[in-house]
Amino acid sequence: MSVVAMTGCSGYIGSSLLRFMDESADVARIVGVDVNECRYSTPKMEFHKLDVRDPSITDLFIRNGVDTVVHLAFIVNPLHDDALMHDIDVNGARNVLSATAACGAGHLVLASSSSAFGAFPDNPEWLTEKDHPRLMRNYTYASDKYEVEMTTRIFREENPGVKVATVRPCIVYGPNVDNYISRFILRMPVLPLMGGANPEMQFVHEDDVVEVFFKVIEQAAEGFFHATGEGTISAAEIAEMAGIPTLNLPASVIYPMMDILWRLHAPLIEGPSGMLDLIRYRWTISDENTRLALGLGPRHASRDVVRLMLETHKR
Repeated sequence: MSVVAMTGCSGYIGSSLLRFMDESADVARIVGVDVNECRYSTPKMEFHKLDVRDPSITDLFIRNGVDTVVHLAFIVNPLHDDALMHDIDVNGARNVLSATAACGAGHLVLASSSSAFGAFPDNPEWLTEKDHPRLMRNYTYASDKYEVEMTTRIFREENPGVKVATVRPCIVYGPNVDNYISRFILRMPVLPLMGGANPEMQFVHEDDVVEVFFKVIEQAAEGFFHATGEGTISAAEIAEMAGIPTLNLPASVIYPMMDILWRLHAPLIEGPSGMLDLIRYRWTISDENTRLALGLGPRHASRDVVRLMLETHKR
């Protein structure tokens, strides 16, 4: 019977994961940490309203005899304050890693993202669990995920007694999700395609992501794991399904234009120009090794997840 500490327990992944843990005979107690009140309650959980940068997390983990740490807390929607976003994401992760080592936990599960690979023109068709991430400097969310992964690799080397698992979902959507990428794609009057670029994209249903996390926790698995839907869908196909026209614009025009609008807090602009690379270059992941390792079956298709997005936003 394990004692699990979970940061970011009020998020859509954390809330769903709590339901699995509530029903699991292998989980005795849960120590929940978040700055927001948790959406799911269970007698197994003791909730603590704490910032992940708070050093008292170490004492909290030690006092509760935590043996498994699940770190989900991360700023997803871009902030206009990059320094604050980086501080919460990266220094918060460092604080949680320090607490993990101090309490003697034997298993660490970290939420990363397929964006840690970066969206680059020379990416392979499929990025596998064995491929190394690359720093995407022009997009804070991706660069923070990259830095947290690099920090975690050092942690693994310095703490060989801890099993470390890193889970990389692609773009997540589901009934409980409302993220900026889906809003950007579905609420813009046109979908910009730079220089005719029309990359294949991936989406994953939130339930499939949660299943990967729970399997990793349940099996005390270590290594790198990918969470993605079946197949891909092109940016132009998404626009067609949404009834949004595409507009081919040169990158030299749209990138600076988007940065200006972002700085002006313009409506519908929810991130800087770096996010345009996500619909300009391919950054698709393979989950073949993950399925084999965890014994996972069929997933929701990327196209079906997009259809759910459209139904949710009632376009």
